[in-house]
Amino acid sequence: MARSSRRACRTTLPAACAAFAAAAVLAGCGGSTENAASPAVSPVVDLPAGTLVKDGQITYCSDISAPPLTYYDAAQKPVGAEIELGDALAAQLGVKANWANTAFNGIIPALQAKQCDAIITQLYIKPEREKVVDFVPYMYASNTFVVSAKDDKGIKSAGDLCGKKAAAQTGTTVADYLSAQSKKCVADGEQKVDIRLFNKDTDALQQLRLGLVDSYGTTLETAAYVMKQQPDTFQLVGEPFNRIKVGAATRKDDTALHDALTKAFAEIRKNGEYAAILKKWNLTGDDIAG
Repeated sequence: MARSSRRACRTTLPAACAAFAAAAVLAGCGGSTENAASPAVSPVVDLPAGTLVKDGQITYCSDISAPPLTYYDAAQKPVGAEIELGDALAAQLGVKANWANTAFNGIIPALQAKQCDAIITQLYIKPEREKVVDFVPYMYASNTFVVSAKDDKGIKSAGDLCGKKAAAQTGTTVADYLSAQSKKCVADGEQKVDIRLFNKDTDALQQLRLGLVDSYGTTLETAAYVMKQQPDTFQLVGEPFNRIKVGAATRKDDTALHDALTKAFAEIRKNGEYAAILKKWNLTGDDIAG
């Protein structure tokens, strides 16, 4: 699915949830959209004149196809946790936020070609990327386990999966994690984890929905979107794992914007906006301070 291919470009973390949004929203396919949430009445963070490609507006390159982080609502307006974070940062700078929908595989070249000022699109901070762009870390990406809200089958953490049925997508780090946990169960004298692997993340979720497995492992972001779409159906258990930092990317020669975004992020953490956005989108487990 689309989200799977997008995840594959980013890291070895598992595919997430574009398929969940397909029935509810239409995918955007290029172009830019200004969000009205900014500018602030006056800038909190000073930004030197001439820093941005277009004065009074910060343009973010983003692959707007990954709910609950970035996606289009029914009115074709970009929404999601990262959209709100980007808008909040823009407000701190006293400028408007403009979102340029950009294919993920060309997103760093687009930044370098000054088609945008920064990238906000769950871009994992990896050594090879740090050689070509600078990052302002703003959250984690991570994995989690999901169980039924009505009956968690006694599963409170990965250690409780021994002898239980667990579903995941084939080839993901969650699947690898389950395999390692199963070996640990056996080494501890307990039953192995009954691992059920599926080609699609949505199929693994369906197994939990139908009660055919006891838990479902996926990305925290996918789980957050599922829980937002189907409230009171599922719950998360245990602590997030396989965590990797995500950051806003700027050009190597753009230290002024990098420093301004760093200060802006510190401001939205201090004033509570950051925590409120993560809570709204069920992503508190991805808090960069966590």
